[in-house]
Amino acid sequence: MENMVQAWLSVWLYVTTAIGVVLTILIIRNRKRWKTTDVLCACALVVLVLHVLEEWVVPGGLHYSYNISHGSDVLSAYPMNRLTDMITNFGGIVLGCVVLACGGFRKPGAIAVMVFCFAEMGIHVAIGVQDLTLFWPYGMRVLYSPGLVTSLFGFLPVGILLARALFASRPRPNVQQWMLAILLTVVFAFLLINLPEALLGDVDTPYAFTDRGYYAQFADAFEADAALSY
Repeated sequence: MENMVQAWLSVWLYVTTAIGVVLTILIIRNRKRWKTTDVLCACALVVLVLHVLEEWVVPGGLHYSYNISHGSDVLSAYPMNRLTDMITNFGGIVLGCVVLACGGFRKPGAIAVMVFCFAEMGIHVAIGVQDLTLFWPYGMRVLYSPGLVTSLFGFLPVGILLARALFASRPRPNVQQWMLAILLTVVFAFLLINLPEALLGDVDTPYAFTDRGYYAQFADAFEADAALSY
């Protein structure tokens, strides 16, 4: 079983990238036929693909700061590891694709995507502030966390456009639709983030990250001073 998981973890980013390419083609072909909210939610999925690549590859390393923020002593493995974060991100992408294929995003779904977009922006700014504070003594001078660029130039404008489309729609989303959207956001955040980390988070996981990514430039001195391990 472990070998199968490792094999999937070695290719899932390529699969995710391919999904992003297909979604982009579908958006271009259907931009005049789909509802505005469906186009924008599909755009959010494409941004999510780019976001994952920024967090994992270019420059990568989000897990490092994330695990620091959760008080971990093993920054490569707990609570976020390659398996838990794959479930979080790939699960979100698949969920969005299923909704898009099964009739599209109704107002509660579009609101949930909008909330997600703004939340991602806020989370990555908060992580960037944390990082700037932690790593300033080690040479960090720019507020940044892996995922911030795609949040700023992807999720934020998509979220703003979704808000504009939703508030311009007639009738506007009602209280029940807002409540359902918030409930959906909380439930799926639990299922895709908290639950995998609770069940699969382990300091001795075989699915630990192997690259500090962006944080490699600060890591040696920081880990020595903080008595942390990778």
